[in-house]
Amino acid sequence: MTYSEYYSDTEYYAEGEEEPDSEFDALSETVDGMQETVVDLESRTGRELTELRETFESFSDAQVRHESRLDLATRQLERLRQRLQLLERAVRVSEKVPVVDLDDVGPALRKLAADAERRHALAAQLMTANQRRPYEEDITRLPQAREALAESENALINVLAILATTRPGDENRGSAQARLSEVVARRRGVLDRQLPAAVKDAEAAQQALAADDVTRTRVLPQIEKSERDWEELHSKLRERITDAIGSSALLPVWFTHAFGVAPPSGAAGDRWIRAATSALAYRVTHGVADQALPLGEPPADDTDWTQPQWSWRARLEQDIEDLDISGD
Repeated sequence: MTYSEYYSDTEYYAEGEEEPDSEFDALSETVDGMQETVVDLESRTGRELTELRETFESFSDAQVRHESRLDLATRQLERLRQRLQLLERAVRVSEKVPVVDLDDVGPALRKLAADAERRHALAAQLMTANQRRPYEEDITRLPQAREALAESENALINVLAILATTRPGDENRGSAQARLSEVVARRRGVLDRQLPAAVKDAEAAQQALAADDVTRTRVLPQIEKSERDWEELHSKLRERITDAIGSSALLPVWFTHAFGVAPPSGAAGDRWIRAATSALAYRVTHGVADQALPLGEPPADDTDWTQPQWSWRARLEQDIEDLDISGD
């Protein structure tokens, strides 16, 4: 029976020829279709991404323009505020409104400021907690060394006791003989090196801490007085500022530039008066006479900002910057 006779529904193919694979053709068409879809999707996605990028760049440009305009408006508003203050000052001067010189505090308050400032120099004579800690640790190492010596001596006594009470050939005696040199070396190390070094360090630490304790006995009362002077100085300067505002007197230029002419309402008013009082205390303490800048000229580039004067100035600059006096 031939192939065509057995499979009557199929055609006969000559030898060497293959029957077409309809499933493969369908799959190929599907793959081709998917490829076209992917190409089309990539094309559309690229166009959309380009549009999004252009839109984002447009928004970015607009944001830059708005920020520039806002910055310009802020500067213009500040200039208008300063002109308004200048006009107000001119009007009040023409009306012979009394001008108050907040810096003219008199010799008594200047001495009080100098006494308050001494607290930094006095505190510098004392060890800080971090400076005392290494000395305290040196002292605690001495009993540890003595305990190590006692342990090594006990170990040596135990080994010698075993050697004295056992006969040659005894298992315990052999173990004790093997440990003897190690125990002796350990004791010698503690006795010759660890303990003498611990004694020396502890004695030096005790002397240093004792000297600091003596200094504390002398200096702490002076520091406490300087801190009381500091509180009194701020109290008097705060009263000086509030009296000037209450009397409607004309305030100095440096003051109005930094703080305006009156405290803001609400809780911000307390921050305002504390910052203003501290700025005046800084001027009195360090002899700042600049009539335009509340804290005087900026310090040199190589200034050590950890020093008390400059760390105080840095805090004040931040406090003044944080104040909201836009409504003044």
